[in-house]
Amino acid sequence: MKDGTLQELQRRRQRQLLRLNEVLDLTTQLAQGIDRTDQISVQMLISMRQEPIMELQEMEEGIRSYVLTLPEADAIRCHELLQGGAPLLPSEEAFCAQNTQYRRILESVISLDKRLSLKLGGRSSFYNSFR
Repeated sequence: MKDGTLQELQRRRQRQLLRLNEVLDLTTQLAQGIDRTDQISVQMLISMRQEPIMELQEMEEGIRSYVLTLPEADAIRCHELLQGGAPLLPSEEAFCAQNTQYRRILESVISLDKRLSLKLGGRSSFYNSFR
């Protein structure tokens, strides 16, 4: 795989990391608002989270589209790396570390969001449809 390909993935993942950290911060603030039973803050923070979440989805679609434009072997390797595959070359190590950080933060956001959704929504929570 060309270094430029990996650098492009790294650049795109870095942008996602910035947005994901913003979502984590807003979700943490949302949890605090819920704990304080501050309905105004809760409504405002839910609304504020929507934009970066939508941007993350668009960025993820952009990464998928980019990977699909690559030669088959490169696309397969990129997909493996994006799914958390281990680095095979020294040039892949930085991206894998960044991707691991992204996945860890994403799991934190999902876990916190699930807890909040179940607390707020109870039986009508989005997450109850997966039980």
